[in-house]
Amino acid sequence: MTVVYKPLYNLVVFTYNLTPGPSFGLTVLGLALLIRFLLLYFTLQGYKHDKMLAEVKPQIAKIEHDDRLSPKDKLQKIGNITKPLGISPFASSVPLFSQLLFLGVLYQIIQVGLTPSGFSNLYSFIGHPSSFNTDFLGFNMARPSLILAMVAVFLLFLERLWEYTEKKDVLRTSFSQIWDPLIWPAGSLILLLVLPSAKAIFLITSVAFSLTIKSIVHLTRR
Repeated sequence: MTVVYKPLYNLVVFTYNLTPGPSFGLTVLGLALLIRFLLLYFTLQGYKHDKMLAEVKPQIAKIEHDDRLSPKDKLQKIGNITKPLGISPFASSVPLFSQLLFLGVLYQIIQVGLTPSGFSNLYSFIGHPSSFNTDFLGFNMARPSLILAMVAVFLLFLERLWEYTEKKDVLRTSFSQIWDPLIWPAGSLILLLVLPSAKAIFLITSVAFSLTIKSIVHLTRR
C-alpha cells in the first residue's frame, strides 16, 4: 500500500497547497473531478457497452430462460453473443476500482498524513503546509457528517435507480439484483456515518459527475 500511498499523498498535499485558503475540502473535490476526467474514456465505454447489451438483450434473455441448457452452456452462449461486440467488464470496473483505491488512501491520509509527523512521506519538491484546514462549508472533513452522508446516499440512490430502470427488462432472481437501488445506498450510509466526511464529499462529487455525463450521453443519443 506504501507504493500507492506516497505518490497519492504527495498529490493531495500538492493540490492542497494550490487551493484557495487552502482547503482540504476543495482538494478532495478537485481530485474527485480529476480522477473522473482521467477515467472518462472507461466511463463512456461502459455506457457504450450498456447500449450494445440492450440491443442483444432479447437474445440473452432467451438463453437465460432456456431450461434445457446448463449454467455452463448458458454462459458459453451468452459469451458467443457479447464477445464479438467487444464487451468487457474491464472497462466499467476500472473507474470503480480506481475510486475505491483513492478512497482507501484518503482514509490513511486523514489518519496519519494531516499532521507534521506524516510529512516525512513528502517529496523534497512538495511544500510542507503549516497546517491542514479541514473545515469546508461548515463541516469538518476529518469527522463524519450525517448531512453530507445523506446527500451522498441520495445521489447514489438516484444513480442506481436510473440504471435499474434502464435495465428493467433484465431478469432479476437474486436478492441483490432485486434490491440493488437500495443495497448500495444503505451500505454506503452505514460506512459514511463512521468515516470522515471527506469521503462523502468525494462520493457526492463523483456521483454528480456520473449523473451529469450520463445525462449528456442520453441527450446526444436523441
